[in-house]
Amino acid sequence: MDYPALLAVLQQHANPKRAVPMQAYMKHRFAYFGTGKPQLARLCRPFFKDAAKLPVDWDFVRRCWDDPHRELQYAALEYLKKMQQHLTPQDIPRLQTLITEKSWWDSSDVLDRIVGDIALRHPEVNNVLLAWSTDDNIWLRRVAIDHQLLRKQHTDTVLLETIICNNLGQTEFFINKAIGWALRDYSKTNPEWVQDFIDRHRHKMAKLSLREAGKYLSPRVV
Repeated sequence: MDYPALLAVLQQHANPKRAVPMQAYMKHRFAYFGTGKPQLARLCRPFFKDAAKLPVDWDFVRRCWDDPHRELQYAALEYLKKMQQHLTPQDIPRLQTLITEKSWWDSSDVLDRIVGDIALRHPEVNNVLLAWSTDDNIWLRRVAIDHQLLRKQHTDTVLLETIICNNLGQTEFFINKAIGWALRDYSKTNPEWVQDFIDRHRHKMAKLSLREAGKYLSPRVV
């Protein structure tokens, strides 16, 4: 992958005026070129068109992650999504590094699906996710909680319950939000299971988690 060429393209299309509200939305954690998501996808498309025909270029990912501009991290994530068929359990340590560096909800919400895809194909990764679910790093815990999003009937409910229970009684917003999302998503497939989980663990669940989990359930959950 040609990192210098991609960087040059993003610099060429930078919009400093638009970058100001983008940086503010992310609480000034990152610099921005001012490239919106549709435009970024369009600019990256020629670079990623044939990417899946080659092995994963982790040097490219690393250089994108080291760049101060958030769009380069978004580009790296889009690249990894294109390369998911090539990712294996051996790549988990590299993905763990991405989760714990320049961490925020926007990158976490992509990395959880990438890790989840590996775990679905390689169930031995579940042991890693169980370890992450009790880690001091909240973003590893968040990825562990939400890595089964959109699995529907393929959801491992024993794993889901264990990981969520490892994180009940928290005051951390991003953890309680993730718990609610995980339960809300699975309630579309198995509302009875989610209702039963809430009935058994309601006393330990944050109001935010209950509110999110109960979105598609009966009003008594809220």
